[in-house]
This record gives sequence, C-alpha cells and structure tokens, in this order.
Amino acid sequence: MKNQPTPKPTPWNPSQLLQDDNRAIIRPSEGQQQGFAKVVAGGRVTGIDTEKPYLERMVTGASHAATQQANQVLTKSREQAVLESVSSNLEAGIQIIDHQETALAKIGGKLSDIALCLNRVKNPKADEKERFSAQATCLLAKKEIKNLSQSTYDHAALFSNGPSKPITIAVPTQGEWEGLSVEKCDLSKPGFMVVNGGKVYGSGPGVFLDHGSISRAFSEWRTLCVQNRMQWSLLVERLQAICKTLKKISQGGSWSMPEFPKDPKLGPLRRPHRNN
Repeated sequence: MKNQPTPKPTPWNPSQLLQDDNRAIIRPSEGQQQGFAKVVAGGRVTGIDTEKPYLERMVTGASHAATQQANQVLTKSREQAVLESVSSNLEAGIQIIDHQETALAKIGGKLSDIALCLNRVKNPKADEKERFSAQATCLLAKKEIKNLSQSTYDHAALFSNGPSKPITIAVPTQGEWEGLSVEKCDLSKPGFMVVNGGKVYGSGPGVFLDHGSISRAFSEWRTLCVQNRMQWSLLVERLQAICKTLKKISQGGSWSMPEFPKDPKLGPLRRPHRNN
C-alpha cells in the first residue's frame, strides 16, 4: 500500500486578518434627532399615544384600566395609584441607566483592547505576524463595540449615532408635572469615529490610529459614564421623594395630584433643561 502524500499545510494568509467590516464602523446619522419620542408609562418604555389623556399617555400607560379595577377592590386612592405608577416608571428608568452603564463598561474594555493592539504593533521586537494578529484583535474589538452600540432595553435603544430624542419620565414636582429625560449615549463623537474607522496595522482601508486618538475616545467615553451616573442619581433622588410621599399617604396623610396644562401650546410637562 502506497503512502498517501502528506497534504500541504494551508498557507497563512495575513490578508484575511486585514478585512475590515464597514458595518462595524459607527457613523453618525444625517437626521437632526433619531428615533421617535418615547415615555416610560405603566413601568414600560412606550411611544406616545396622542389619543389617550395625558395621565394615561405619560404616567399610567395601558395599565390604567387595570389600576382602576384594582382601586375598586383595594379601595386605593387615585392619588396613591398614580404615585405608584410614577414610582414604577422611575424604577424602569433606573434599569435603563443600569443597562447603559453595563454596556459602557464593556465598551471601555474594548477601547483598552484596541490600545493594547497599538502597543503590540509599536513594539520594536514585534514581527509581521504579531502585528497582523494585533490588527485582527483590533477588528474584533471594533465589531464588539458596534454590537454593544445596538443594545436595547424594553425595545428602546440605549445608544445613538448622533442627537436623539430622550426617553421621558413624568414626575410630579412642586405642584407641576415635570419631564425627566433619560438620554441615549451618543457614540458619534470624533474620538469614537476615528477609533472605529481606524486600524493599527496593514494596508487595508482606514487611518492609522495613534495614542492621541485613542486617548480622545477614552475621554469621550468617560464623559458618557459621568452623564450616565448623574442621570442615575437624579432618578434615585426623585424615587426616594415619591416613596416618602407614598409612606405619608399610607399613614393617613394627603397629597394633591397636579393637573396637566390644558393649553396644548405649553406642552404637558415642565422641562427644566429641554423644551417640551
């Protein structure tokens, strides 16, 4: 029996490591504001149904009818039921921000991976294969950032590629309904754009990254983390205030629910930092 010829090993093709996927590059949208206006009502993120009254549209949501039935059984006051809906909405808003924070932490890790890839390429002792391998790892990190940028919570996007409409939570404050905004994290900043469209080695498309461009992306990332934490603190503070009012009602105290404005030109909510 003749010996079978030994198959030749598949040659290592470094060009396969240089195939950038343009879909992995985050690009800004041409529109001024992306997406549709959304609110948290009934503990869920939902679109605004202009056919419903303001209270059901922006606070109790589709659960309004169920809440009314529960009130008849539990003899719960209307004010208490509305405050419980507000509390549920704030808790949902906090969950949104928690999911944003987790995704941001992972994005920060991938930026670190890209920085390490650049260090590997800059190492004078690195051979060509090591530099190609670093570029391949860089591409994987960029694709993972793209995947993370598409993260959602309750079918609502957590990130945007440009200015976008926030998710609004209606909260009673000092006799008025105030709209708190849960902002999406905008990843269309210059540093992010350069990193996600760049490379660390090879002849493929894209600009060569340097430590300055990666440092700028890290700075933008830290700004998003700070913004995320400030929003979290605001919602937790308002939730604590609502819980105190609910406790007061349960102990026999009273609370007057503010009415929504009847003039549609003014908008249903007072917006301290954004036009309604």
